[in-house]
Amino acid sequence: VALDHATPGNEVVIGGAQDNGSWFTNSGNINDPWVTPRGGDGSFCAIADNRTMYYFSIQNGKMMKANCDNNGTILDFARIDPIGGEGYLFINPFALDPANNNKMYLAGGKYLWRNNDLNGVPNINNWDSISTNWVQWPDSVPIVNAKITAIGISKSNPANRVYFGTGKKAVYRVDNADSG
Repeated sequence: VALDHATPGNEVVIGGAQDNGSWFTNSGNINDPWVTPRGGDGSFCAIADNRTMYYFSIQNGKMMKANCDNNGTILDFARIDPIGGEGYLFINPFALDPANNNKMYLAGGKYLWRNNDLNGVPNINNWDSISTNWVQWPDSVPIVNAKITAIGISKSNPANRVYFGTGKKAVYRVDNADSG
C-alpha cells in the first residue's frame, strides 16, 4: 500500500494485490469503486511526493513508473527495472527514498540496487528493462544463498540510511546510501 505523504488531506491510495493487479482510489468513501491502473500480480508500489509519479511492480521484480490522472488512469509510463537484475523474489521489494523521491532502492537477490535519478528515465511507454541511472552494489549480502527480502529507508536523523533484511535472518544498515 502507498500514500502521498506530502499532501495533507489527500485520499489517494494505491496497493498491489497479488493475482489481482494494482489498485487506485481517490476517495475515502468505502462504497466508491477502485480502479486498476496496472494488471499482473500486483506487488510493491509507491507514490512520489505530491503525486508527481506513481510506481507499480508486478511479479519477479518488473517495475514501472507512471503519470496518472486524478482518476488513476495511466497517461504515460516507463518500465524501470534494471538490465542485469536477477534473483528477484516473486513479490519483490523496492522503496523510494523518503528524503529524495528521485532515488529508489531495489532488492535483486543478494544485491541491493539504487537508481540515482528516476526523473532521468523518460516515460516513453517502453516494455523492456533499462540501465539508466542504476547502480548495483556488488557486496550487498555476504551470506551464501541469501536474498534481500525487505528494505527500509530513514527519512531524517540521519537521512540516507538504508536498512535491508534477508531470508537468512540478517539485517544490514548502510549509512550514506545515497552516494558511493
